[in-house]
Amino acid sequence: MTIDGPAGVGKSTVAKLLARQLGIMYLDTGATYRSLAFLVVQHPERYPIADPKAIAELGRTLSLRFNPQPDGSLQVLLDDQDVTRLIRTEKVTETAAIISQFPQVREAMVDLQRHLASRHSVVVEGRDTGSVVFPHATFKFFLDADPEVRAKRRQREMEKHYGTHSPLKFVRDQIELRDGLDRSRKMGPLVKPQGATEVDTTQRTIPQVVRLVLKHIKQAS
Repeated sequence: MTIDGPAGVGKSTVAKLLARQLGIMYLDTGATYRSLAFLVVQHPERYPIADPKAIAELGRTLSLRFNPQPDGSLQVLLDDQDVTRLIRTEKVTETAAIISQFPQVREAMVDLQRHLASRHSVVVEGRDTGSVVFPHATFKFFLDADPEVRAKRRQREMEKHYGTHSPLKFVRDQIELRDGLDRSRKMGPLVKPQGATEVDTTQRTIPQVVRLVLKHIKQAS
């Protein structure tokens, strides 16, 4: 099952809850890019932002594992190091947004994501999971929401992860910038995947979205 959509629509939380409800694996594609970005930030001289080829080659050698936790979250292990919180810093987030625009890097990450999901039934979320990574998924969903609502959600998320309160206008501008990059890139742009069911989360709670998705799955099975 794939769940795509822009930032702030609730993809990660919905995907985690669905995976728990269905008893299958949750795969966060964003964490793969963040893990790669973490190494780029750690070794800027070896993997400069201006060298997509070197970054892509690094991506093909990532030793990455996801361990599901009792609360539904994922522990991210990079070379057996727990980087779950380390990949959520603002610097890593910014770097991930940049390197994810490179076609070579996206190609390497798609291969990695397919490998991670090859032995399991999964709920996977991201921005091109139903259109590029898993185009033949049994179920596809596309979540969206009003931009202002998305900005407020992202603001709360940043405060939770980083402990800082960013002005709402700044958060909204960052989301608009990321949306522009995601929708305009040549490889794996953010689109509603063919055959996907669209869900507007603007006025829906997370539990309501999860129930709606499960209802759709039950009716279609």
